[in-house]
Amino acid sequence: MRPLLSTSQSLELDAFTREMFDFPSDNLMEIAAMRLWQVLKCELIRKRLPQTLPTQTSIAAVCGKGDNAGDALAMLRHARLEGFQHLSALVPGAEALKENAQLNLRRAERCGIEIVRYASAEEPALLELLSRQDIVLDAVLGTGAHGRAKGSAAGAIHLLEALYRGRAKSVGRASCIVAIDIPSGLGDDWQPDYPVVHADATLCIEPLKEALYMPAARPCAGDILPVGGIFPLWTEAATSDVWLLEDGDVRNFLPPISPWAHKMQRGRVAVLAGSQSGAGAALHCVRGAAAAGAGYIALYCDEALFPSYLAAAGDLAIVRVLSQDSFSPESWDAVVVGPGWGVAGEREAQLDSLLHSDTALVLDADAVRLFARIAGKNPARSFRAPVILTPHPGEFRELVSSLGQGETGAARNASESVRQSLALAEKFGIVLALRASTTHVAFPDGKCAVFDGSASGLGVAGSGDVLSGLAGGLLARWTALSREPGAVGSNGEGTLFHTALARAILGAVLVHGSAGRQLSKTKGWFTPAELAQACVRMTSESEHG
Repeated sequence: MRPLLSTSQSLELDAFTREMFDFPSDNLMEIAAMRLWQVLKCELIRKRLPQTLPTQTSIAAVCGKGDNAGDALAMLRHARLEGFQHLSALVPGAEALKENAQLNLRRAERCGIEIVRYASAEEPALLELLSRQDIVLDAVLGTGAHGRAKGSAAGAIHLLEALYRGRAKSVGRASCIVAIDIPSGLGDDWQPDYPVVHADATLCIEPLKEALYMPAARPCAGDILPVGGIFPLWTEAATSDVWLLEDGDVRNFLPPISPWAHKMQRGRVAVLAGSQSGAGAALHCVRGAAAAGAGYIALYCDEALFPSYLAAAGDLAIVRVLSQDSFSPESWDAVVVGPGWGVAGEREAQLDSLLHSDTALVLDADAVRLFARIAGKNPARSFRAPVILTPHPGEFRELVSSLGQGETGAARNASESVRQSLALAEKFGIVLALRASTTHVAFPDGKCAVFDGSASGLGVAGSGDVLSGLAGGLLARWTALSREPGAVGSNGEGTLFHTALARAILGAVLVHGSAGRQLSKTKGWFTPAELAQACVRMTSESEHG
């Protein structure tokens, strides 16, 4: 896991580093420029433009007034010193640049780098210049910017966006737009209607910026390439309550299984799902629970659906008609509620009863809407059952609208996605996983985990049902494991995200996202059933004594 900082925290870390090491700001900028240039050269120029002789690569930087401009101008100087010939910088009026940017502009001019004043140039000519470049650096605004871009910065962002939009009409290789640290216009307070650069890649100085992973903003960053060795990561100034999950973390969140474990030791999970209007969702959810490795699965359904479900899911789960006599939450290690369940009739009362139990719940789809309805009637209410909510953006908007949300102290400088998720998690004492192009998992203690799981194949009906089943199955496994005395891996006290709820949902998110990415690469489009099967391979590989 990597810590993610708000843009405000990044500025604080910059000031701390200069004070700690007695660095003038120009010295720190020089270190940053060297690291940025090395990553640009090794990760983009050599790997993405292998047919071009490196020193023949053309690079232009579109600069603003501040430190990002200074970074880019210093990067061009390092490129020039290594023999790169085709280098240019588009800058506003010289008198507008801040001190360190002015200093690096003078150095760039002495190196023979072409300087273009875009304030006095026509946009068609500037676009024609940029379209000839192999790489265009976005160095207009950095982490110090707030609110909507204005003035010359807004004009420069418009220019880069025109280049981005015009590439579809270009013939041959298009310019690669690379943002320095963060795409210009993006920040903690960014809104979707703010102008922002759409980059193909972002050279992000570590610690990485949390704003890059806002669901609506994530496409603007392109490939996020970490640039390290500039700021100390071991100081208090670099600590965060927001963490980026990585594929390699998955084993930390999957419960071990002894080769001698029987079905009850692998966890018991009940699925309450399906209705006449959403029958298929229940089957995807059951497949997810089976993919998690749960040992005992039961699907509780309406009487009218019993024959169909028995035929379709009888090899994966026991199928029973849902009634007060047939179902008791205390008989299960975890209960998944909601996929295709509907919100009419007795559903609200059934969920309300579950919220009074001691059994851990995973609430998805219709159960999220019912939760909002129940909680909205009594906003001060707390729930006895441990709860995981897994809303998609539409369901999340319903939650926010129905329940409202205040600001938490832990997230005061974070992006809106983190602020809203943490506020709801803290208010109701729940775990909330907001599923979008990125997934934000918020905990009531103020911590948040983010998974950058973009995979186009996951954008299909039924994918979320597999995830809720996975979460329920893993939760049942962790709960069953906790009953085993001295079980390996059952006690993670003192570690980050150590509870059964946390491990279950983070493990499910990692497995689901990683499996989706693998299938996208090897198969292209895929079905929820194929996704569940790919998850099986990942969860079963975690088994060890």
